[in-house]
Amino acid sequence: MSQLHAPRYTLKQMLLHLEMAEMRRKHPDWIWNRSDVHVLLGVPGSEEGLKTIVEPGNSFSPGHRSYGVSTWLQVDGKLHAPEEMDADRLPWSFHEGSIPVLHSTWEAGEIRVHSSLFADGDAETSDIKNHFSVDLENMGRAAKTFSFFLVIRSFGAAGGPIEKLRLENEHVHVNGGGPVMLPLERPARFGALSYAESGKDISSLLRHGEFPSATSVEDSSSWASGALEYRVTLNPGEKKTLGFICHVHADNWLNFAGSRTLKQEAQRPRREQTFIDGWKQRQSIELALPDRRFVDAFQTQLTHLAMFTVGDEPRISPISYPLWWLRDGSYVLNALNKGGYHAFVERAVRNAAHKDAFGGFGAEGDGPANGIWILTEHYLLTRSEAFLRDVYHHIQRKAELIRAMRQTTAPMKLHNEYRTPEMQLRAENNVMCLAAQHGLIRGRMDHHLPTFWVNGFSYLALRRAAMAARALGLQDTWYDAEAEDLRKALRAHAESEFGKNDRDPNSAFWPTGWADPKDPLIAAGMEKFWNTVRCPSGQYTPEPLWTYFEAGQAHNFLLMGRRDRAWVSIEMFLTQHIAKGLYTYSEGHEDENSCLQWQRARGWDKIRFVTPHGWTAAELFLLLRDCLVREADETLVIGSGVPESWMTQPFAVKNLPTYFGRVSFEYEPSSKTLKVSSERQPKGGIRSELPGNVNVTE
Repeated sequence: MSQLHAPRYTLKQMLLHLEMAEMRRKHPDWIWNRSDVHVLLGVPGSEEGLKTIVEPGNSFSPGHRSYGVSTWLQVDGKLHAPEEMDADRLPWSFHEGSIPVLHSTWEAGEIRVHSSLFADGDAETSDIKNHFSVDLENMGRAAKTFSFFLVIRSFGAAGGPIEKLRLENEHVHVNGGGPVMLPLERPARFGALSYAESGKDISSLLRHGEFPSATSVEDSSSWASGALEYRVTLNPGEKKTLGFICHVHADNWLNFAGSRTLKQEAQRPRREQTFIDGWKQRQSIELALPDRRFVDAFQTQLTHLAMFTVGDEPRISPISYPLWWLRDGSYVLNALNKGGYHAFVERAVRNAAHKDAFGGFGAEGDGPANGIWILTEHYLLTRSEAFLRDVYHHIQRKAELIRAMRQTTAPMKLHNEYRTPEMQLRAENNVMCLAAQHGLIRGRMDHHLPTFWVNGFSYLALRRAAMAARALGLQDTWYDAEAEDLRKALRAHAESEFGKNDRDPNSAFWPTGWADPKDPLIAAGMEKFWNTVRCPSGQYTPEPLWTYFEAGQAHNFLLMGRRDRAWVSIEMFLTQHIAKGLYTYSEGHEDENSCLQWQRARGWDKIRFVTPHGWTAAELFLLLRDCLVREADETLVIGSGVPESWMTQPFAVKNLPTYFGRVSFEYEPSSKTLKVSSERQPKGGIRSELPGNVNVTE
C-alpha cells in the first residue's frame, strides 16, 4: 500500500480527543461541536464507518472520522449556530415519528430554519449518501436579507483532519480524494481558511462578519475550515429551500464513487418520498393507540436497531461497540424478529450458530443459552421446520455444553475473537465458568458470577431445546429433566440469595421463566427490590447507568400482574430520552467498555455515556410489545400492559408477529369488545388481560 493511502496509526491520530481538548482550551471563542448527545443514521447492513453521526440542530458528519457539517445564519448582524443553543430550542423528530428522516427546527431571529437529513444508498457497494435540505422561512413582518452558511470543519459530530479544502466544478473536495459534497444550488461564494496560516477557525471570521478570501487551502495543521455562503432575501411568510448531497466517506481511496453519481442523485425526483415509502414497507406493524408516545417509542426502537445493523450482524451501538456481542445482540435479534425482520434475523442466527459464547468481554457463561434462545425464537415466530432441522445440531451442542457447565469440577474456557481492546489481553477473557456448586453454573457475566442470570438463561435454553426436539419428533431427550433439575437447584438457592444482585429481578420471569410469579419467596424479593432500589422511601429512582436493566425489571413486574409498577418505568422511557424526541437511551459512565473508536474522531469528545444503546432499545420494544400481545405457552394474551386510561377510547393493533403468526386486534369501548384474529389458532385459546371486563370475539 502506498503511503498516500495508508491509514495513520500514530499515537497522535489515535488520541484525537486529547488534541481536541487542547484546542478547546486554546480557542474557547470558537463555535465548538456540542458533544452532548447524538444519534446515528445508517443504511441497514452498512459498515460502522458508513453510519452518519448527527447532533441536535442536524449538525452532522457523513461517516466516522470524516468532517463536520453545520448550518449557521447571520441575521441582523448576529451569527446564529445550533451548537450554541440550548437543546430545548432545537426540537428533533423522525418523519411521522419513526421513519429515519431527521427533522430539526430552530430560529435565527425572525428566520425559521427547518432541516431534513437522511442516509440512503447501497450497503453492499458502500455507495451511501446523505441527503440534506434546509427550508428558510421569514416569520417576521418585513422583508429580510441575511446570509446562510453551510460550514465545513475538521471537527463536528464525528470529524477528522482536513488538510485540503476547495470548491471545484461545483463540488466540495476534502483532502486528496474526489468530491464529497454537491450543493444543489450554486452558492454566492465559497471560502476556505487555513489554521496553520491564520490561527483561526471559520467561526472566528463569521462571528465578526468576515469571510475568507481563499477558495482553496492546504493546511499542514489539519484544522482547515470553510463555508458556502448563500445571500437570501425573503418577504414575510416566504420560504426558500437549499439542498446538499454528501457522499458518506467519499474521500476513501477504495470506496470513492465519483462525482457523476452525485449529479445523478440530484436529478432523481421524489428521492425523499421514495425513501419514506421504503421504510414504511419495513414497518409492517400498524398501531392505532391512544398514546402517540407509545406508538413512536415502539416503532422507533425497530428503526434504530435496523439502522445499527452491519452486514448480517446486529450491533448494540455502532462505533462504541463495532462487534457482534452475543448477549446484547440476542435481545436485539429477538426484538427485530418480533418486529417482522425475519429474513435478516435468519441470516444473522445462522451465521452465529456455530459459535457458543462470544462478545466484548469474551466467553461468558450465558453464551450457550443466548444462542439457543435466538435460534428457537426464530423457529417459534416462523414455524419453519426446515430451519429448525438445519440448526438443531447447534442447539444440541449448546445444551450439552450447559449440562457440562453444571457438572464441571474445574473452570471451562472457550476462545473467541470478539472482544473489546481492554479484554483482548485480560487473563479471564476465555473463562466461561468456574467449578459448579450445588448443581448451579458459576458462569462469568459482566465481570462477576450472577447465579440467577446465568442459570436462569440456561433453564430457558434447556426448555427450548426440549421444545425443539418435540417439534422435530425426537423422543427420549434429556432436556426436560435437566431443566427441571436446574429449576429446583435455583429455587433452593433462592431461599438465601435471590434479590442480592440487581440482575435477579431483570430475568426471573422474563425472559427466562425459571421463577413462579406466585411464589411468595420470589414475590418478596421483587417487593424488596422495588422498595429499596427502584422506589426507595416511595420515591421513584430511575436506573442511572444500565438502562436496559430497568426495562427488563419493568417487564418482570408486568408478568407479575403489576402493570402499575411496569408503567412507572414505561412512563419514564416515554418521556425521558437522551436525544429528546428520538427515544434513545444511554449506558454506563463515560466510555467504559468501548472499543476506543470515538477517541480517533474529532467529535463526541465530552463522552458522558454510550448512546444510542441497542440493548435498551430492544428491551424497551419487547416490553411495549408484550404490553399489547404476548404468549403464555400455548395461550395468546392480549393487553397485559394496556393502562386503564386507554379503555375509554378505541384502539387497534395490526400484523404483529407472534408464535401464532400475525395477530391483529381491535377494542371497541362502547361495547367493551375485543376482536382478535391470528394466522394460527392458539391451542390454549385467547385470554384478555385488559383492565375490566371485556368480551373477546374472534
